[in-house]
Amino acid sequence: MAKFDIDLKTLLADVAARGGSDLHLIHGIPPIGRIAGNIGALPYPVMDSDSIQILLEPYMNDSQRVIFKKESRVNCAHTIGEGRCRFSIYMALGTVGASIRLLPTKHYPLSSLGLPPVVGTFVHKRAGIIYVTGATGSGKSTTMSAMLEWLNQTGRPGKVITIEDPIETIYKPCRSVFVQREVGVDTPSFDAGILDALRQDPDTISIGELRDEKSIRAALLAAETGHLVLTTLHTRDASKTAQRLVTAVPSSDQDLMREQLAMTLEAVISQELLPRADGKGLVVSCEVLVATPAVRQLIRENRLDAINDAIHSGSPMGMISKDNSIKNLYAKKLITREVALEHMRDPGALGH
Repeated sequence: MAKFDIDLKTLLADVAARGGSDLHLIHGIPPIGRIAGNIGALPYPVMDSDSIQILLEPYMNDSQRVIFKKESRVNCAHTIGEGRCRFSIYMALGTVGASIRLLPTKHYPLSSLGLPPVVGTFVHKRAGIIYVTGATGSGKSTTMSAMLEWLNQTGRPGKVITIEDPIETIYKPCRSVFVQREVGVDTPSFDAGILDALRQDPDTISIGELRDEKSIRAALLAAETGHLVLTTLHTRDASKTAQRLVTAVPSSDQDLMREQLAMTLEAVISQELLPRADGKGLVVSCEVLVATPAVRQLIRENRLDAINDAIHSGSPMGMISKDNSIKNLYAKKLITREVALEHMRDPGALGH
């Protein structure tokens, strides 16, 4: 196979220029980009495993090389040119591969993301927990970043501790000071980082992801002890988020988990990115649950399926259902009817 002589910076710049979000390097095929949500080959030669290894080598430090050699996978983040990128480097069928996410080069104002205005009020809470949820690639990190920057610009003076894997966005202090810790570099795990943070006088704790029972329990403890917690989960809506949290613990502990969740929950923001009607990228649909007394009682009583009904009746408090969010996007002609019907829970509610 011919030598691949294009550098990684060039490939990433090409993806960025096309409005793409991800670059995939896979043995035996040309570099792949995800543009406006769709995967497609870029106009470059086929790559082999050795070429991919050479491209990635400068972006792994000694400790990351050790992890990769031992575990055949490693995650890291780097600033390349004007942008920052998140790397997932792995082995597949004995060959080296990588998925590289292009991270926003700036903090997007909340108002520019298409999120309901109520989202901006959540970061001014004194305590409790806010979940930003959605599938991989649904914009959770962008929303979290925008919320933290909104807190930084408009909130009360305070200390924010972030626990991330890897660190994606670097924050400059304004009204908040930031301590940013990377899992595997600055702390051994998310749960250890959360418990450490409780001893470090934070006002707000931002957790990149809740991956297991330990991190879920630690996040709830942080909220119970008077801190504002922002975090993400790979769940698709508010009711599924509650179910995921409750079932993360043994059945003997689920009553206590429901009580903890009812006490600490402030909001769930569930996102999905949909293709725009004009073909120029993606637009966010967003379901928002606000933890009203009625919602807290539903959680205590294990009536989690009724949360969707609570969202429908909660519009005066800023709540919006997934279907209503999609209907609004269709009414504004931001998405096509076909896309709206495909993604709604009740397509019949779209009308004619």
